[in-house]
Amino acid sequence: MVSRPSAPVASPAPRSCELPQLSVTAHSAFWERLGNALPLFLSLFLISFIFWGPFKAPLLFAVLSTAFFVYWLLRSYSVAIACAIGLRRIARWKQTDWRAKYKAHVARSGQPDRWAWPRHLVIIPNYRESEEGLARTIDSLAAQSVAKQLVVVLAMEDREAGAREKAARLVARYPGVFADIFATFHPAGLPGETPGKGSNEAWGAREAYLRLIERGGDDLLRYTVTSCDADAVFHPSHFAALNYLFLTAKKPYRTFWQPTIFNSNNIWEIPAPLRIPDGLSGINRTSNLLIPGSVRFPTSCYSLSWQMLHEVDYWDEEVIPEDWHLYLKCSYSLGDDVNVEPLFLPLGNDCVLADGYWKTLKAHYAQSVRHAWGASDIPYAWRAAMHPKSPLSWRRRLLLAGAVTKVHVLWAAQWYIVTLGIFLPSRFAAQLGAPLPGWWTHRYEVPGTGWHPEHFLEPSRWFRLGPEGILEPTMWLNLPGILVALCLFPLLVMIVFELRTRGPRPAYVSRSVYATGLLMWPLMAVITFFFASLPALNAQWKLASGKGLVYRVAEKGSRALPARAPAAAEAESAEAVAIAGGN
Repeated sequence: MVSRPSAPVASPAPRSCELPQLSVTAHSAFWERLGNALPLFLSLFLISFIFWGPFKAPLLFAVLSTAFFVYWLLRSYSVAIACAIGLRRIARWKQTDWRAKYKAHVARSGQPDRWAWPRHLVIIPNYRESEEGLARTIDSLAAQSVAKQLVVVLAMEDREAGAREKAARLVARYPGVFADIFATFHPAGLPGETPGKGSNEAWGAREAYLRLIERGGDDLLRYTVTSCDADAVFHPSHFAALNYLFLTAKKPYRTFWQPTIFNSNNIWEIPAPLRIPDGLSGINRTSNLLIPGSVRFPTSCYSLSWQMLHEVDYWDEEVIPEDWHLYLKCSYSLGDDVNVEPLFLPLGNDCVLADGYWKTLKAHYAQSVRHAWGASDIPYAWRAAMHPKSPLSWRRRLLLAGAVTKVHVLWAAQWYIVTLGIFLPSRFAAQLGAPLPGWWTHRYEVPGTGWHPEHFLEPSRWFRLGPEGILEPTMWLNLPGILVALCLFPLLVMIVFELRTRGPRPAYVSRSVYATGLLMWPLMAVITFFFASLPALNAQWKLASGKGLVYRVAEKGSRALPARAPAAAEAESAEAVAIAGGN
């Protein structure tokens, strides 16, 4: 073990009081059940408003729906512009010599050169992962220019047969590569825990604390901790950039660092319909790091100081969506200084890939439900916002709780608003007499092709042109319809960006397969319904009904790696069961 280094450049702010005790659950079963029903209630309220709003509150519906589509327009252009800026920054960060950049910083500031001082603890929670798949992740860590400053923790699940032998073989592959590499083994059946990524990481981090800090005498303040998915592939400069950011940050002990994550490792191998949601997820993540006013949350793979993680007593072991939850916990416990800063280097993750087309679609749906389980943070965020001892400002409390609520409610409801929120109310006004105001129902002639899906059930109308057929050579749009039509350009820009982030077409992917992927874009509405909105409603329904969530390991991999073995479903009555290692 290295000797204890000198003091850090900055130290965490002193605490003047004890941290507030933020309960993961409500103080009674009644309030817990009521809080868990809140996401579903809000989502169904927004969806149903499309059906009853034009009749019962026509002016309010017209104003709110128009306001939403103005937001949608601004959001669409903001995402496209932010993504363009983000991709340029990624390209620039890839070319940056971070050691030289730090030397220049030292020369300007007059501070001593502490480049070799930080240590970066990388925790890789995993369960039933293939050995070669884990080796791919560790290889990307070994390729770092600062690999000697990394401490790698293989956070294994003790209930996995052969876990100790697999961990021993992996550790033996990398002698002398890292500052340290070792395995921890999370016991099964600990009271108050939900088996999953968060509980596994918490166990691994505490075991690392005993090994490195208590027994090893190392300095907690020199460490960052990186939460790492078992399928992550890091850019070779990732930890050099993190080294620089940690050493030069104004508040290094109150900062999360978030890389730009793309589901790019095997995106060419998944079914064509899934390339749309998986590809656009990286575009949206990158954009959210740059859009002014956007509330940033750490996602999937992220880093923070070990000092901050230790202050809040690590991840809550009974929580499934550990990333956003940890950020909320830190913010509500430690105050306004807690923030998320971008790390503009790409990090590759695997898409779900099972041994069959339909099996992959089913597994992707299950993973989407798992991601949408983050709606469970909505009642937690509002309870924490109301905590009388939270040091967080009221503005920030409400901003964070409101952001979590908005994301998960719109996740379920926005498909209905965008696809039905103009068409159905217009028909209600024209055919059922809904008293919507004239400025909302008035239609303007604009260039384009109109369509009338209501005529699909009448074959005699299929080949007619005009309002009596399916296609019309002229588009007639009301004000919200024009706002949606103006979103077409940023959508095309995002499609181009998404194709660029995939990288070149591999030799084993035929041109016909590539073309099939492009032909999926007109079906975007259908695809996002089944793999975004419906899973979100499914998760919220389970949460509200108290059924809990049964997690299964998401099958992943690629042609270059052995596939992950499917995990057997594990459930405990009315409780969510999570299997660690998937993202």
